[in-house]
Amino acid sequence: MEGGDDDHHEVALQNLYRKFITGCHILHYHGVLDAYGHLSVRHPFDQHMFIMSKYIAPGTISSPDDLIIYYVDNAEPLDPSSTKGYSERHIHSEVYKRHRNVQAVIHSHAESVIPYTISGVPLRPCYHMAGFLGLGSKGCP
Repeated sequence: MEGGDDDHHEVALQNLYRKFITGCHILHYHGVLDAYGHLSVRHPFDQHMFIMSKYIAPGTISSPDDLIIYYVDNAEPLDPSSTKGYSERHIHSEVYKRHRNVQAVIHSHAESVIPYTISGVPLRPCYHMAGFLGLGSKGCP
């Protein structure tokens, strides 16, 4: 069946775009992302690319036209004529470069986390859902 894989990939990519847009709206609605935070996802068919919105607030993303595909290697857009994107895309590309198993990245300005970035106080796991902090953590006092 000629073109079958291309058709399947296009449908899957359109579904991913819809989920991405919905995810941005949910994260914005719940205050995880402010107007300057953003989500990216690794491209489902090419691990050397990722998808991120152009330079607009996550709550205003409304169509695939608001999304840009970037190369993981250098954070440059696949389409050089793409509109302006976030400069923080370089953070996203570095995460994807170093952690091939990571499929999504969020850059957030979460008010509950920001104090830990300037206080010298480490994040420590204090309940069962904090395993992502790793084995090097000291645990609860």
